Amino acid sequence: TNYGNIFLMLALVSTTVFTVCFVVWFPKSAMGQKLSSTSAVGDLGIDLSELINQSGSAYTDLRPSGKAVIGDERVDVVTEGSYIEKDQPIKVVAVEGKRVVVREI
Repeated sequence: TNYGNIFLMLALVSTTVFTVCFVVWFPKSAMGQKLSSTSAVGDLGIDLSELINQSGSAYTDLRPSGKAVIGDERVDVVTEGSYIEKDQPIKVVAVEGKRVVVREI
């Protein structure tokens, strides 16, 4: 039992040291740099306020939220409360942060 306790302590200490070293070292290593991404997930790379008064078409049924194609971009949009069927023409009437509000033309 004496050797069991020593082995248990060595296992706990070595696991702790390995975990701390991994957390500190791995993100800075070449492998960690290759596996991590610096770009934002879901970011369109466009300023949504530029979409105001532009027109496009509903990519999905908007009930009241869905996707629309405005210009060359597929954008998550919401309507002013009404149901708009797929492929119907729409116009952007407001942008509130990341929320794009559309109306059927």
